[in-house]
Amino acid sequence: GQYAIAQTYLEQSLAIARAIDDRQRIAAVLQPLGMVALGQGDVEAARGYLSEALSMAREIGNPREIAAALNAVAQLHRVAGDLDAAEPLYRQVQEITHKLGDYETTAIALLNLAMVAIARGDAANGRVLLAGTLHILDDLGSRPIGESLIEVSAGLAALQEEWAQSARYFGIAEADAQRTGIHRDPADEAFLALRIQAAREALGSDCFVAAEAAGRALSYENGIEEIRRWLEGGTR
Repeated sequence: GQYAIAQTYLEQSLAIARAIDDRQRIAAVLQPLGMVALGQGDVEAARGYLSEALSMAREIGNPREIAAALNAVAQLHRVAGDLDAAEPLYRQVQEITHKLGDYETTAIALLNLAMVAIARGDAANGRVLLAGTLHILDDLGSRPIGESLIEVSAGLAALQEEWAQSARYFGIAEADAQRTGIHRDPADEAFLALRIQAAREALGSDCFVAAEAAGRALSYENGIEEIRRWLEGGTR
């Protein structure tokens, strides 16, 4: 989330890559530059960086860079509220990375598709996508994927009007973010903030704070196990 610092390093990297005409490195650095611009609210700059990144990745023909660029462009669409534009790009990311055996990025695609489903009010599909993410998490043990899984589960709980669960899962995620220093990107922050605000309003401030605090008291490992039981239809 330290966008200004990141921008300084990325702009230096881009200048060097352009000076030596290393097109693969140019394409690679344009992607995080686009996300930095988006994080700072400069949508037009983000669109420019990410459009060039995707064009160059396709020109080079590197599937990993194509998938990364597609995901970044989809995030831009999702921030703008254009789910119809974002969803097929996420599906392309899922297909490319699955073929590559890059299952961590496949999990990211599934999480993004789950957020699209939840934003559309499709709780059943959102749950299926989160269960698929959990299956990958079991194999990889990726902490960033686990943290995102908890966050999106908080959004799904809010959609289902399981307000206390939503607040509790938000608390688990926030406590883990403090431990790891991992921050949500702008698209994910916009997704979660709207749903957590709905939970806060539905519960009232005191009940929300109590449920969130109960979540914060849990370890990451216990939080993941609770999410697992919930996704499987059990109770905590």
